[in-house]
Amino acid sequence: MSFYTNILHYYDQLFPLDKKKLKFVLEGDTPQKILDIGCATGTLCHELYHLGHQVVGIDIDKAIIERAKGKNLEGPQFESLDKLSIDKQFDPKYFDQILCFDNTIAHLPNEMAVRKFFQAMSNILADDGKFKCEVVNYDQALTKGMLDLPPVEVDGMVLKRHQCLEQQCMECYTELNIDSEDEIHKNCIPLFPIRYSQIETLLREVGFNHFNLYCDFEKCTATGDHIYNIIEAWR
Repeated sequence: MSFYTNILHYYDQLFPLDKKKLKFVLEGDTPQKILDIGCATGTLCHELYHLGHQVVGIDIDKAIIERAKGKNLEGPQFESLDKLSIDKQFDPKYFDQILCFDNTIAHLPNEMAVRKFFQAMSNILADDGKFKCEVVNYDQALTKGMLDLPPVEVDGMVLKRHQCLEQQCMECYTELNIDSEDEIHKNCIPLFPIRYSQIETLLREVGFNHFNLYCDFEKCTATGDHIYNIIEAWR
């Protein structure tokens, strides 16, 4: 079952453009080639495109890619692709930035798959390019054995997300309550609870040597009890 199951039609209302995330991506005035991995409905991609960047958005979920494509006749390139094989789809050292937000990395099954993804990503990132990602702070979640993400409340809808540790993986339970409907939309998917130290080690193995770790898109210093790890990595 996809993470987007039951929330696809409400996704843009639940997750509108995050202007702080947009500012985090933008670097200078020079147009860049940017790849957004796990782009969902492409809101960030469209905004970057209209600011003059050459943007490609990919997601393995075909339904959500079709939704991204349907927003504008002209805009970013969207493809339904497996992130483990992106180096077979794009030229070497093609992108100036590669983005992987919204806990997309945790949707991979294990550390071996994460390393394979990092290697593929590294192959298509320019020598002076940056990799930027957002992943749940699983160091904290694993210590507690569970994690409640902040609820999303908008337009008469409430999305609740709870993660709990079960046999070395995190089960992510979601509940979407809509005031106009009697039914509660529920979903559950497994996630790989990867620690920051694992991420940094695997990135070093594929050639990255420099890292910034923040607790939000405003580049505040990570304190240990934050919910998300925001990471910049470059060679």
